[in-house]
Parts: sequence; structure tokens; C-alpha cells
Amino acid sequence: MDLIGDCIDYQIPVTTRTEARIWGLPKFSSNYDVSAFFLSLIRRTTVPPTLPFNPFSGSKNVTGNYTIGATFCSPKNTSKGGHEKTVLLATHGLGYDRRYWIPTVKTSEYSFAEYAVSKGYSIFMYDRVGTGESSRVSGYNESQISNQLAILTSLTNSVRSGHYTGTLGQPSKVVHVGHSYGSILSHTLVEQDPSISDGIILTGTGYNATAMAFPVAFEGVRGNIATTVSPAKYMGLDSGYLAPADIYGLTVFFFNPVDFDPEALWYSQYIAQPLAAIELLPAVAGSPGATNFTGPVMILTGEVDLPNCGGNCNGGILEHPTREIFSKAKPFKTAVHPNSGHGINFNPNATGAFGVMMDFLAESGL
Repeated sequence: MDLIGDCIDYQIPVTTRTEARIWGLPKFSSNYDVSAFFLSLIRRTTVPPTLPFNPFSGSKNVTGNYTIGATFCSPKNTSKGGHEKTVLLATHGLGYDRRYWIPTVKTSEYSFAEYAVSKGYSIFMYDRVGTGESSRVSGYNESQISNQLAILTSLTNSVRSGHYTGTLGQPSKVVHVGHSYGSILSHTLVEQDPSISDGIILTGTGYNATAMAFPVAFEGVRGNIATTVSPAKYMGLDSGYLAPADIYGLTVFFFNPVDFDPEALWYSQYIAQPLAAIELLPAVAGSPGATNFTGPVMILTGEVDLPNCGGNCNGGILEHPTREIFSKAKPFKTAVHPNSGHGINFNPNATGAFGVMMDFLAESGL
């Protein structure tokens, strides 16, 4: 890949050792099974005799060996900004791969990587395991959060040591940038090790969703077994991988359905990646705490984000309990990006959101 900076693609070997949960449900044999799974996932559990949904049968210690596709970009001209030694380590969310950060459509409007490099920053992007050019794994086990987190930890340590950063060498700072599930991973990373990051920017996330936000979003996306949606595109994946039934499901989940760029929508459909069923579980399991992280924290979410705000992020709902979760963060900032759905990078005025993020970094000394 190439843009206005110097970019290098990598295939990175990563070994993980984790305690993994064991999928305890029957594997999906049809989309009716998927529908039943979503119902169990989102239904109310407060009224007897309904029991809390638990799809696991236990846990075990596992070792995994993977290849992770990644791209590192740094500015060609370091005379402006002087931030090239700050590396933004970007983790994409469900439904995409690293092209969420570095698309090839209308790059001046939708490429976060291009915008960041133009402001003098370096950026490291990767495909989470199970997506893009990274190792294909089962949608019922190896895609789970413990393994994804172990891979992010390994990549962070490598980048901090000056590996996979081209001629830049060892960076002075590493800032984690996430979108949606990537924000969950970045948040959990600094919860477990507050010293591993110099700052975090979490996009497409929230901690004060209404009771119906997730159910409405999950029903709207209409997840089906990926190989039944596009057999050729998703050939070889097991039934644990799900994809929106059609472009309309993708639209309602990731976009502002009443104001979007059709070209960006169709491109996002073209690059869309299936999500693993086991990845959905932490998204409804509650928010982790990060009260010991003292670095800068920014939360940025689209105004009409459906899964995090029920379609309306105004009214200060991003502030609490987020401020309490990051009680020691300095500085701490929340921002609502006007007119945008969940997938901020492909929504109207994405560069406006990028500008807010870059300004926050500069104001925080990063």
C-alpha cells in the first residue's frame, strides 16, 4: 500500500498463550440457528424463569501460532509537525479489516491513515486474526477476545521495540486508536497494563447505551452465516462467521441511513469482513474499568450511532460513566461527530472527525 507517506506491508508471526473459553452450543447449521442465537444474546434476562445466556462449557489453556497482515506508514516529509516518532496503533472493529483505516476510495475524504500521515504522525494498522490477510481461524474459538487481546499486546510490544516500523526505528510514543470492537480491545489492553500505551482514542464506542440499543442494532444488521451470504467471497470459513444479510443491514448498522455517500457505502460492502459469533459476546458483557490509566483518553462516537447510543448520542450520554471509568485520565475528552453513524470513517465529513482526533493528540503532547 502507498499513500502520501512511506508505507510498508508486513506478514508478522505471532504466538499467543491464553486461557480460552470453550464454545458450548451446537454449531450453526442454518440461519435459523443464527436467529435463535441472536435472540438468546439480546433478550431480557431479568424476569424468571429466563436464565442468563451462557454459551460456554468451560475454559482451557491454548497456544496459537498466527500470521498477521499489517501496514506501517510514516511521513515522507518530517519538516511539518514533528510527530513522526508517535506511532498510532490502529485496531479495526467487527465487519472490516485494516482497510477501514486505509481505504482506496476517495482517500482524501475517508482515509484516516492519509490524514494522520499528512499531520506528521506515523501509523501501524493490522488485520485482526480471522480477517483480511491475517490467519483464518475458527469463528467458534480462536477469534475470541482473549486471543485478539494477546495478539494486540504482542504487536504493541514489537512496535515499541522498533520492529515493523520501517526506517523510523523505535518510536517515542505509542497511541492506541480503536474503532468499535477495536476500541474494546484497546480499552481492555490499558486496563490490564496501564503502562503499555501513551494514550488512547476510542471511536465508535460508548458506555451508556440504552437497554434496547444492542438488540435494535443486532436485529437491524440481520446477521447470516457468511457463506450463505456470499459463498465465493467467504469460501472456506466455518459457520461461526456471520455477515449482514444484505447491504441494507450494513447501512443501518454502520451508516447514517438518511445521509451517506453511496460510493463509500458500496466500497465498505466490497471490503466487508465477516465477524465471528464468539466476538459478539464481550460486546454485551459490560464495560471494563481502567481507573489506573493516567494517559490521555478521547471517546469519539457518531451522532446517530445505533449500537452505542440507540441512534442518538447527544445529550451528554458519552460523559458518564465513561469519565468515572477513566477517572485518572489526563486529559479526558468526549466528542460527538455530527451526522455520522457507527462507521465514522465512511460517514459524512470523516475528515472533521480525524481533525478532532489529531487536535487532541497535539494538545495532549503526543
